[in-house]
Amino acid sequence: MTSRAMFTDDEWHTLQWAVTDTMAYVSMADTGFWDTFKEASAAARFMAQAKASSGSPLVHDLAGDIKFGRDKAVSHDVADMGGEVTARVRQAVDLVAAKSPADLTAFKGFLLGVAQATADAVKGVSDHEATAVARLQDVLF
Repeated sequence: MTSRAMFTDDEWHTLQWAVTDTMAYVSMADTGFWDTFKEASAAARFMAQAKASSGSPLVHDLAGDIKFGRDKAVSHDVADMGGEVTARVRQAVDLVAAKSPADLTAFKGFLLGVAQATADAVKGVSDHEATAVARLQDVLF
């Protein structure tokens, strides 16, 4: 059974940042002050649902242990953020593949779900958000 205990603190933080960076990347792809709150709320609802319904112990534990904040390792400059976040997501996917291959598909689906929930939160998905989600999907699958 996979859980938080299988990962070092640094590894767990990598997984947490992959989730929050995914949300931030999609959110910043099409900025709007009030939209950010709606997108964060939609992502949080998605994570709560994943925690309650996922058959993956890793996704269950991770979805319940996300701390929203600014990742200082990512510039948050929209021009650079895509490459930085996709690198972080790749690192997290490689980590799960090495430590818990049975959870890899669920983990990838969880990250893509966070991205899609964020994009869907406000007035449909913009072209910029669709591009961000597609870029993440390319990394994940």
